[in-house]
Amino acid sequence: MSVIISTLNRPAHLARCLDALLEGTRLPSEIVIVDQGDEAATLAILNARRDRGVQLVHVPQDRRGLSISQNAGVGRARCAVVSIVDDDCVPDPHWVEVATREHRRSSGRMLLGGRVLPLPPVGERTVPLALRTSTTRRSFSRDALPWDVGTGGNFSVSRLAYLDVGGNDERLGTGASGRAGNDLDLFRRLMRAGVETRYEPDLLVRHERATPAENRDRSWTYGFGIGVCIVVWLSQGDRYAWRVLSSWLAMRLRFLAVALLRRRKALNEARVLLGTVHGIVHASTARTMKASQGREL
Repeated sequence: MSVIISTLNRPAHLARCLDALLEGTRLPSEIVIVDQGDEAATLAILNARRDRGVQLVHVPQDRRGLSISQNAGVGRARCAVVSIVDDDCVPDPHWVEVATREHRRSSGRMLLGGRVLPLPPVGERTVPLALRTSTTRRSFSRDALPWDVGTGGNFSVSRLAYLDVGGNDERLGTGASGRAGNDLDLFRRLMRAGVETRYEPDLLVRHERATPAENRDRSWTYGFGIGVCIVVWLSQGDRYAWRVLSSWLAMRLRFLAVALLRRRKALNEARVLLGTVHGIVHASTARTMKASQGREL
């Protein structure tokens, strides 16, 4: 198994993530670190850990964007299975062991999502992000809702399956014009291609919390990314996108109603909905532009 970590000027986070992997019950064959930031700082982190029994591969990446970075990491990986974790996450000690076990149990190519719990609050970092708390194992049909599978900061996939569907759409995700949604788009295309897809709660990471200000910004971004994904799927003739949109809107409206009833701040949920509308309008407008104009989604 190859583990892929994308990083951008967060050496302390990267060190914490690497230490968790290197202290796990099973070690991966290699860890590929795709570095879009200060190479010297990243190399210092890696050089201090090169005697821990795992090959650490440093991949400098000049182009910015999470999708670009993950694609570069999977392209460089040499193992049949790639497991992807964000640098601000702490994998459970059994994380590699669980991913290895589940891929061995699979009869073919597989996508495996997992649980995401929050790290303890530190200072202003009090808001949990991208949680997946279910402890129920699930298998998914090709028309499952992609966010039920998991998140892009904690998943494992057969490398050839990832490559065969073209990897991440580099127009989507953090650092790209699509802003978010690259994981949902990737999961959807893998399921659409017939890749066995499961959720395994034992595939567990703990995620850095956000400040309230960061959470406000991300609320709009998450919605925007979903809106762009909807337009991308419809442009590919995927009518399932209408079901995704209706399910997404129903879920977010339910969350908004609960927030209002419990007298909690509902502004973030409103931002998600507004972001979704903005993403749909933005991507639809971009698709009407002539290709010669070179406008991205």
